[in-house]
Amino acid sequence: MKYSVPYLIYITALGIIPFIATFYIAGVASHQVILIYKLYPIIEIIDNTFVYTIGVSFLTTLLGLLAAIAIDSIDNKRVQLLLSFMVMLPYTIPFTSSALIWSISFYGPYGWFTYLLGIKYDPLLISRTAMLGVILVSVWAGIPMSFLIIFSSLKSIGREIKENALMDGIPKSEYYSRIAIPLIGKAILIVFLLQFVFSLGAFDTPYILTGGGPLFSTTTLGLAVYTISFKSSLKNALAGGAFSAAILSIIATVPALLYVKALKTQKVIFPSFKLRLNNKIMLALVSIFLILLLFFLDFPIYYMFLSAFRYPELDFTTPPILIPKGLTSTYFIQALYESIPYLITTVVISIIGPLISIFLAAPASYEISRGKNAWILPLSMYLYSLPVMAFIIPIYIFVAKINILNTWWALILAMPLYGALYALWLMYNYFMLLPKFYDETAELFNIKRKFTKIIMPLSRPVLFSTLLLLIIGTWHALFVPLVLSETPYNFSFPPKGAQTLSIFALLAIGDIGVNWALLAASAVVTALPVMILSLITITRVLKGSYSGGIKFI
Repeated sequence: MKYSVPYLIYITALGIIPFIATFYIAGVASHQVILIYKLYPIIEIIDNTFVYTIGVSFLTTLLGLLAAIAIDSIDNKRVQLLLSFMVMLPYTIPFTSSALIWSISFYGPYGWFTYLLGIKYDPLLISRTAMLGVILVSVWAGIPMSFLIIFSSLKSIGREIKENALMDGIPKSEYYSRIAIPLIGKAILIVFLLQFVFSLGAFDTPYILTGGGPLFSTTTLGLAVYTISFKSSLKNALAGGAFSAAILSIIATVPALLYVKALKTQKVIFPSFKLRLNNKIMLALVSIFLILLLFFLDFPIYYMFLSAFRYPELDFTTPPILIPKGLTSTYFIQALYESIPYLITTVVISIIGPLISIFLAAPASYEISRGKNAWILPLSMYLYSLPVMAFIIPIYIFVAKINILNTWWALILAMPLYGALYALWLMYNYFMLLPKFYDETAELFNIKRKFTKIIMPLSRPVLFSTLLLLIIGTWHALFVPLVLSETPYNFSFPPKGAQTLSIFALLAIGDIGVNWALLAASAVVTALPVMILSLITITRVLKGSYSGGIKFI
């Protein structure tokens, strides 16, 4: 139990207590909440949440599965690695930057995406199409993680199973339909449930693309929590936001519990089906699918760099200019210079927060893997599956009362929560594979502090890979910094001002108009450091669960 105490104290203080307090806040001023929701169409908001969640979770799981099968079916390992990088490329882009990329791409006859589809208007500005646009962007951002988990599971199937099946003359299409897909059923189910619970609390994409409009057509419960709590001047607005958070938490509980159950299930068998295609036909279909998918996934990133390094008037031509022309570094340098205070905060938080998460989760996950306090794992996975809105309002009230709002300390206090929960899951899976021979040896020779002297050095792969993933996740974060900060770092000490790069990237969207070149340049500045880090992380994960230290299932 001693290894788990710091972890339990932290998740209780920053997770369990705020979660319970959210319902308390919502109930205390329930009469005011009723008045608030006369101004907000709560039924429409709930409907939007389900439409968005079901659409995103289904499409990301399906496309991630198809991409994983397509790349796994290719025999050349180097080609597999290259194509995997290309599928994972959107994962390297922070959510803020990705939404900004697509806001340019949707810009009516001037946006490359709308132009190629022959759409003469911006779909985000029309109620009947805005949600489709938001779902599309979320699917684009979500495919890589679905692909990574499913692809890793396909790689975990014994090589002899695939080789024996193919030697028996079974076409690749039949191998995947009758053997592989049923064997990775647990991974597919977990991917769907993960995407479902994450989509329920979605905030970044609808907030950046549409702000919830037009006319609440893209307002989800996650966005309603922020809008009501922190952007309205209504009396007891925090109670109204807490009410939305409570509804969201109740809805999220069902898939969260299913997710916890799926993790504990040893095997989920999907029904097999027979799909028999000639290998040449399958290769042709795989090639066509990958060409279309990779264009969809990677071209927006190319267009982001193109728009960031050219004059803004070139963004307003029909047809759009899709090749390098009129290049300039002016806007990138301007964005880089203006981003310095935001960059400093982001670097500090992205290093300290993940280190705290690792410090808390590593000993706890090891102890759980050795059969002690097993209840901590399902509790952690349940909390991890809840949207951040379930905790944020009590945390906001607390940091405001102790006068650390808009400081690094507020982010350092709050940001490690999801990192610690996520790290516990990843490291638990690793420690379960670590032979107990090391524990027995430590006991035999009466080695004290065996965790720090033996287990930690042996765990460097998982510690490093998990740390990289947590740094990326912290760098991507928008909602918590948006709530807990108000101004950029002012170069003082103690530090005051805590806005991050994710917030900086939004500043190009002004009240009067949008500076498209500066917007794209800001997106590049926000994305570039973490893109490099993400590529290192992806390489480690794709190498395999033991060498890279990561085992998702």
